[in-house]
Amino acid sequence: MRLYKNNAGQWFGTQAEARRNSPREWVEVNVPTSKLDLLNWLNDNKVGGISQQVSTEPAPEPKGDYGQLNKKSKSWVSWALGKLIMGEKDEAIEMLKLGLAEQKGGA
Repeated sequence: MRLYKNNAGQWFGTQAEARRNSPREWVEVNVPTSKLDLLNWLNDNKVGGISQQVSTEPAPEPKGDYGQLNKKSKSWVSWALGKLIMGEKDEAIEMLKLGLAEQKGGA
């Protein structure tokens, strides 16, 4: 089953809902449908758990001068990060390529 999650942890049942409520700030998540697999997935991913911790340390600054990402490029990079977190490396690479092309003005 496919669900959609935004960067703030909100879940959506359809892609249309995700687009409407969180444009380009969401990622697709494949969720198991059998009860046992779903319970294991929820526990493994700590969904709804209060034990999820967010780092309060600032992200390290990149070395070198890369300039500021434009709004569309930043959205693609953010989406790609979500895909990497979910283990979808190939899709994340494609999104990063789109973000870089957008930044160069070639998209």
